[in-house]
Amino acid sequence: MRSFEEVLPGLQKSLTMLESLRQESRAAAMRGWLGIGLMLPVGGGAALAAYQFLPILVGHLVVAFALGGVGYLYYQWVDAPYQRFRASFKTQFIRPIVAACGDDIVYEPTGCLNLAEYMASQLYPREVDRHKGEDLLHGRVGATEVRMSELHTEYKSTSTDSKGRRRTTWHTIFKGLFVSADFHKHFNGQTFVRSDFAEKGLGALGRMFQKPVFGGNELVQLEDPDFEREFKVTSTDQVEARYILSTSIMRRMLDLKAKFAAPVEFSFVNSRMYIAISVRRDLFEPTFGQPLIDKDYIFHYYDQVATCVAMVEDLGLNVRVWGKG
Repeated sequence: MRSFEEVLPGLQKSLTMLESLRQESRAAAMRGWLGIGLMLPVGGGAALAAYQFLPILVGHLVVAFALGGVGYLYYQWVDAPYQRFRASFKTQFIRPIVAACGDDIVYEPTGCLNLAEYMASQLYPREVDRHKGEDLLHGRVGATEVRMSELHTEYKSTSTDSKGRRRTTWHTIFKGLFVSADFHKHFNGQTFVRSDFAEKGLGALGRMFQKPVFGGNELVQLEDPDFEREFKVTSTDQVEARYILSTSIMRRMLDLKAKFAAPVEFSFVNSRMYIAISVRRDLFEPTFGQPLIDKDYIFHYYDQVATCVAMVEDLGLNVRVWGKG
């Protein structure tokens, strides 16, 4: 992985042209907002007149047309300039950072992990009704094959009010960065490491309320008090769980959680390690209103990409400690 100082000159050169595009796109979006603001009184007046002087059905059609017109103008005048800048930002800025952080890592701005891989982790067994994601990174770090992307999974619920009207509500299951990495070992059992809110919030009292979970998983007691304050470990194979969770990997898992300052969940299933980091912010999105040429601004994105790629190294997954035989 190349250092920030090594990649900075090349990034600054490409950002000079990208900064011009940002300024042009932002100016176009501002003009779009101004145009929409000037047209709203006209549209509002037309809708009000339609309700007063035209039949109800015609009035509804006029309002629907006015709202559709505002949406179309927003898309053309405000959103489209931003999307053009956003696409260029990811290909001309984020992609070179990824290349600098890992020669064997490929970046696909519109790609994401598939739902089958997410479900294979068994971290969130609830059925998914909708999922989306972006910013896929995949390839190799050392000898370890890894895939990761931002991911958002949801389920839906429906309700009916007193008038018989049905309403659909979407609920987030997971939103954040999801990682799938080859652990170089076939697991006999399944081990889960979850952020432990009971232990952290209630201390020893919280541990009293921890119970084995369904599916044959049993609570695993470890000898690292710092780790047990942050995580709860369950497994279908107690011996294997302690073998996987060595002192060094537990310390690295703690460091990873502290680095992201967010809840982190791990699972060891089949021969893969899955990591779910519940970060609510978008990691690779540009800030439309901020100049790109500031060194601290550039470092912010370099640090985020480097942190994602370095996870494999931080957890020691690029070292073939075990074989798959």
